Amino acid sequence: MRCNICGGTAFVDMPKRPNVRCSTCGSLERTRVAALYLNGQDRPTQGARILHFAPERGLSRLLRETAGTGYRAVDIDPGLYPHTSVERFDLCRDIGSLDVGSLDLIVHNHVLEHIECNYSVVLTRLMRALKPEGVMLFSVPILPGAFTDELIAGDRATKLAHFGPSLHVRRFGRDHLQETLGMVVRIPERYDLTERFAEDQLVEANIPQHHWRTFTGASIFRVTRQDLLA
Repeated sequence: MRCNICGGTAFVDMPKRPNVRCSTCGSLERTRVAALYLNGQDRPTQGARILHFAPERGLSRLLRETAGTGYRAVDIDPGLYPHTSVERFDLCRDIGSLDVGSLDLIVHNHVLEHIECNYSVVLTRLMRALKPEGVMLFSVPILPGAFTDELIAGDRATKLAHFGPSLHVRRFGRDHLQETLGMVVRIPERYDLTERFAEDQLVEANIPQHHWRTFTGASIFRVTRQDLLA
């Protein structure tokens, strides 16, 4: 096994997920699945305009080295990302600043479950910011069961007490993917990574088999402007 972002061969455990975090760049299953796209059909060209939310260390380096000055890393809390230069961007308040049809690539992994506003509007506006040939790669935690969405007032301590340390204000459940994400963007009825990538590629990149053929937190959605339904 070898990390397809940095080339590392050593992996360490995460809670309830043995041997999945690259000990060199910190990549997880979802970031390595994203890298399968970015090292293949969606590899950015030099100067491509890229917006990367919550920029993972290895993926950020890969995108910056590939695209150069067109790469822009953003997050609501830039201090969480000392490995790269990050601009502050609040998806609930700053989303209107994105020009329609201006971006070649947008990447966000495990972001939508945190935003404290209407995620459908945010996702729609992100899609509209893509160029006609642009691509968005994204993932969310996907769990068995139902979808929930709850916003509460209060300070951080109040929200931590209510939602726990993950601060997930919504839960994307497999039972309602088509009625939630699937009403905003076109997503497959059935998820199967082996339809896009060879099994030996998935094994080499340390993507455990339970992520291959069902929706999980490592499932990467690849969408274009033509997939916008909302």
